[in-house]
Amino acid sequence: KSQALPFTNAPLTLDGSMAGDVGFDPLGFAKTQMDLSTYREAEVKHARLAMLAAAGWPLSELWDKKIASLFGLPGVLDEAGRVPSVLNGGMDRISPFYWGACLILAAAVDFYGLNRASSVKGYIPGDLGFDPFGLYPKDDKGKKWMQAAEIKNGRIAMIAITAFAFQEFASHVAIIDEVPFLFKPFWATLADNAPSTYVIPPTVYEAPPIFELSAPMSSSFTEPVVDAITSAVTPSIDAAASSPAAEAVTTMSSTMDAVSSATTTTGEAATSVIIPPPAAEGSDELIEAKKRIVELEAKLAAVGVSP
Repeated sequence: KSQALPFTNAPLTLDGSMAGDVGFDPLGFAKTQMDLSTYREAEVKHARLAMLAAAGWPLSELWDKKIASLFGLPGVLDEAGRVPSVLNGGMDRISPFYWGACLILAAAVDFYGLNRASSVKGYIPGDLGFDPFGLYPKDDKGKKWMQAAEIKNGRIAMIAITAFAFQEFASHVAIIDEVPFLFKPFWATLADNAPSTYVIPPTVYEAPPIFELSAPMSSSFTEPVVDAITSAVTPSIDAAASSPAAEAVTTMSSTMDAVSSATTTTGEAATSVIIPPPAAEGSDELIEAKKRIVELEAKLAAVGVSP
């Protein structure tokens, strides 16, 4: 039974002798052992390149500007901070000498691997004999564990680098900005995502006052005005009260109300104007009152009280 697909049988060539063999070949590519070795060689090469790319992709987005400024070169990231790729574009910003160097290096490594595969007895696909730190185990169990760890991490890296390319193409956001907590220190991530505590209060519109006095009125100014109004109106009120004309009494009451209102508002805003009511025909007392009111208006105008 296949470990990857328990409901199917594993191909005969996938007998579990290779590291990372879980019986997954649903399309039946590995028909012979030679085919299996060829595909494993290609898988290991792509896995190693994918692991380098999965690390180099976010690191280039983090350090491209710093390294470019250090050597006085222009950066190759786009406006969103994304690396050049086939989907992102910007491949023309990479120097042709770099592409030439990569091609020469890849050809040299591949040529060395082909010679080693044909000359080393018991050659394992992907074994280039490169172990500068001496980390490769000496026993068979340790070797198989190391090979399985490499191929598993490589498979994850191949999925990751494909996801990087399509994610940046679809979202137009750099990988390091999509998941910053994976590529930046946690304090920098917290500082970037911390909400601003300073709020600018909105401007409150204040309507200008309708009436505005040039200077406050003192009691020494308002008291003579009030006395003048009282002395001028009182005789008119007495004369109107003795008149038998009911219309004159009603008209005088309106006059009293207007004068009282003017007296009250004079101390506060000095803006009211007393408008004399029409006098009843044939009433001498009301005519006299009208004259006194006109005199009162002249006095108010003389002391500077105006609407």
